[in-house]
Amino acid sequence: MLECGKQEDGVAGCRTGLIILSLACSLGIWAQESPRIALVLSGGGARGSAHIGVLKALEEMRIPVHMVTGTSMGAIVGAAYATGLSPQEIEQALAQTDWRDIFDDRPPRKDLAYRRKVDDQTYLTRFELGFNHGKFQSPSGLVQGQKLSFVLQSLLIRAVGTEDFHQLAIPFCAVATDIERGEKVVLDHGDLARAVRASMSIPGVFAPIQINGFLLVDGGLVENLPVQEALDMGADIVIAVDVGEPLFEQNQLNSISRITNQMIGMQIRTNVQKSLSMANVIIRPELQGFGSSEFERGPEMVPLGIEAALKMRADLSRLSVPAGEYQAHLEKIRRPHPQLNTFRSVQIVQSAEDQADHLFQHVNIRPGDAFDLERIRTNLQHLYELGDYQRVDFSLNREGDDCDLLLEAQEKDWGPNYLRFGTNLFADFAGDSSFDFLASYNMTQLNRLRAELKLTAQLGESPSLQAEFYQPLSRAETWFAAVSVLSQTADGYFEQSAGLFAPYRIDTGSAVLSLGYQFDRFGAIRIGPAFTRSTLEPQTGPNQGESFDVDVAGLSAVLVWDQFDNMNFPRHGSFVALNYFDANEAWGSESEYKRLVGFLGLATTHGRHTLLSLSNYFSALDTEGPEAQNLGGLFRLSGYQRDSINGRYGASSAVVYLYRIAQLPTAFGDGIYVGGSLEAGNLWSNSQVADWGDLKTSLSLVIGIDTVMGPVYFATGFSEEYDNEVYLYVGRTF
Repeated sequence: MLECGKQEDGVAGCRTGLIILSLACSLGIWAQESPRIALVLSGGGARGSAHIGVLKALEEMRIPVHMVTGTSMGAIVGAAYATGLSPQEIEQALAQTDWRDIFDDRPPRKDLAYRRKVDDQTYLTRFELGFNHGKFQSPSGLVQGQKLSFVLQSLLIRAVGTEDFHQLAIPFCAVATDIERGEKVVLDHGDLARAVRASMSIPGVFAPIQINGFLLVDGGLVENLPVQEALDMGADIVIAVDVGEPLFEQNQLNSISRITNQMIGMQIRTNVQKSLSMANVIIRPELQGFGSSEFERGPEMVPLGIEAALKMRADLSRLSVPAGEYQAHLEKIRRPHPQLNTFRSVQIVQSAEDQADHLFQHVNIRPGDAFDLERIRTNLQHLYELGDYQRVDFSLNREGDDCDLLLEAQEKDWGPNYLRFGTNLFADFAGDSSFDFLASYNMTQLNRLRAELKLTAQLGESPSLQAEFYQPLSRAETWFAAVSVLSQTADGYFEQSAGLFAPYRIDTGSAVLSLGYQFDRFGAIRIGPAFTRSTLEPQTGPNQGESFDVDVAGLSAVLVWDQFDNMNFPRHGSFVALNYFDANEAWGSESEYKRLVGFLGLATTHGRHTLLSLSNYFSALDTEGPEAQNLGGLFRLSGYQRDSINGRYGASSAVVYLYRIAQLPTAFGDGIYVGGSLEAGNLWSNSQVADWGDLKTSLSLVIGIDTVMGPVYFATGFSEEYDNEVYLYVGRTF
């Protein structure tokens, strides 16, 4: 076996070895006319983009590749080449891939079923834990790979109908790690995209993939450069491309994460060195300054792969074949995109029959329909948007020019009961502050119609306990019934005399029965009786310390239209909320009054520039209700202290401009913004004294960060009286 070391000191060795090879060939040691050449591509994350450059250079030098093996990113590039794609087509596909979107499994929020949006309207974080059978459970990876799986299936569509990877245009295999036993698993048959997906499942980042009873993760842990597999496939000459990251130097080992990465890197480097000792030609692109997660810089690394391969031209050219012979080789391996006519059948792979029934309600592809990859994507997305599945994959079985479509919905390993948490913190420089901690436990799929029971607890400034039972009335999940009970303690304002409102501490117990209709992903309307008993305790005045009860009963109606793309920092869409209440003595209420509260939000974005319109409306509808509404605080007249303006009638409006100055990594959040707002509004005790000429105005300057824990704002507000307020918010302000 011929061997090369590093490029700088191993070129001579390679040349000598190839001279010996040439002599051996001339003496007839090989029976075939030319040696069988294997290309072995290592893992290395985004650095694997350099593999494309190596392929370009090999084709330029007319070096035929008779088999390919790969690990992780090397498996992606290698599998694509093995199915018949040219290096240029692979480069174009990877350059057009939105890698940031791929590493974010969340579907577009505006497309979610409305029921899945409800938690976002509070200040719960997006992280979800399972709590089932008395045990906490967490997802097996930060990314489940929903979008990645579809990208791989699309990229490797030429493999449809080929289960034996040795029967591809170029024989191929990938390597993965059995995480249960810590052993190597060679993937050379089955579903090609699924095999590649398993080979690149970095533990902790991507969820493992189950194939043939094995739970598989990234193959780099056991063999990052699968030379042995190439030899087992019958290779005579092995060209190995190593794009792995170098180990950190001592002065760089200054954090827990780097030390952890170093331990993994040492293990990978050890198995790579073993593989390199069996390779004939080693190509190492100079990728200093490029990280394994910098996929957006992939196009910059392709030329470095070309350069590294061309440095070995003197040795590699000995493997070159005549132009005519190479053209025949290319014609053999370049396979066209498969022409599939129709879906012969549509099948759903799911453990429970009633779940499969439910899924078919959301699939609009039927047998006999024309084959359309984009329709498959939208159907997968619709199923995934239901929120019950960690991944929804597809595969195709080819039958002539038709195919069978198999949809596989994998239920969340940590479901069906979920915990979410959130915090809400407020502080200003005037000494006002509050902190609340929120926990939500949602029990789903309680019956065949997918009823839910949600329990919510809040601790802090405004403690509360709430339970809601939500029952869809049909499989279509449009009509529903709900029962909600709430126990809450909060601060509020009640009228003491005409136009004078005083602060109260209010303990409330309430129950609401609702019949509702859900407008698919757009919103919902509810209507039904509501009953409340409140115990009020004045916080100031001569009656401070005393308390009295108030019973209120009436008809409640709530309409919500939610098309915001992001509830923390909306960039596109609209949000409308209307809350109507009619208290009636005939229902047991101590007083009769009405209340209408509304909110309208609009968002539009161009490039880094976002414009938000946030408006609130309050009316007692010409009645004398005891309740007061509040204004003051960020984007609700920012120059005035929080909740310092009280009344029954009025409105406020804010026009907010935000400029995104930076993009956060997906694991940490979304963006960092700077901007400001112009605001106007006021509240009055009754409609007769309301005067739109008496509007208060404010402006604010804002720094905002959209983190995975929720929005963070640091802001200062100015009023027309030249007063100012300085705020820190962790949690939503509207």
